[in-house]
Amino acid sequence: MSEQIPSMGGLHQPPEKIKSLLSLVRESLQMDVAFVSEFAGDQLVFRALEGDAESFGWREEEGFPLDKSYCKRVLDGRLPNVVPDARSEDLTKDLWVTSEADIGSYVAVPVVLSDGRPYGTLCCASHKADPGLRERDLGLMEGVARELSRQIQREGLRK
Repeated sequence: MSEQIPSMGGLHQPPEKIKSLLSLVRESLQMDVAFVSEFAGDQLVFRALEGDAESFGWREEEGFPLDKSYCKRVLDGRLPNVVPDARSEDLTKDLWVTSEADIGSYVAVPVVLSDGRPYGTLCCASHKADPGLRERDLGLMEGVARELSRQIQREGLRK
């Protein structure tokens, strides 16, 4: 599903702090995988993954066209940040990535650099739908996204 994407200054080996932040949100939301993506040109690139990424067909430093992603649609405002049932939601049920990665539920928030430029997104996904996911779950995600932005900039991992 995904293809190898050149690094472009992304996360080569994600620092332990980034992995632990991803683990925190994944476990708190009881999702299968959490990741940080970078928008690299017209590609979404997985810079850090935590959880069962293989079951989605995702690997670090690989990606797929940004226009096929939920992440870009969330950032553009075309998709809500929280999708409790991706297979039933009109905006996601027919998307390539929903069937290709077998996405049942999804939560995403932007990771924005201090100069206001979007780096990418912090996302969690599961294979099964989760009707319990709500907008209230975004508070933790937004706080972690701010910390990830600081970590990315501190480590010199800007694009």
